[in-house]
Amino acid sequence: MHIDAARIRRLLVGARRPRQLVVLCAVSLVGAASVAFLLGLNVRLYDFTGWLVIVPGIAVAGGILSAGLVPTVGSLWLVGFWGYVFPPLVGYVIGEWTSAGRYTHPRMLGFAYGSARAELLGGVETSLNFGLAFAVLVGVLGYAAGSAVSRVAARRRSSQ
Repeated sequence: MHIDAARIRRLLVGARRPRQLVVLCAVSLVGAASVAFLLGLNVRLYDFTGWLVIVPGIAVAGGILSAGLVPTVGSLWLVGFWGYVFPPLVGYVIGEWTSAGRYTHPRMLGFAYGSARAELLGGVETSLNFGLAFAVLVGVLGYAAGSAVSRVAARRRSSQ
């Protein structure tokens, strides 16, 4: 069996324009969320169910556009990293951190850290340990779904 290097590269890295579009979408999303958070709006990633649609939507769009697995997974991880690191970072920098305030990251079991620094480091650790694995899982599944949609659409166009 012959492995086509160009095909693997296209799968991993994607086409230039779609790759840039997916990354720009994620960076814009994180930028807008950062500005909104700094303005005092409640932009907790996991409090709003729309994020449960937006994050997998980025993965599916990456597959439809053939943006590449690496940029798609990286974009998803960036969004997750923001949710776990940006609010504690702001709380750490401005000194308004409390264990139950808006400057904490999402928790599964409701435990709390004892300081802003510990909260920030806990957010970085969580996003690296679990966030990356989650981004890979959602990214690969969403990318595969998007690629399947793209192939079905291409076959329908060619059969008409």
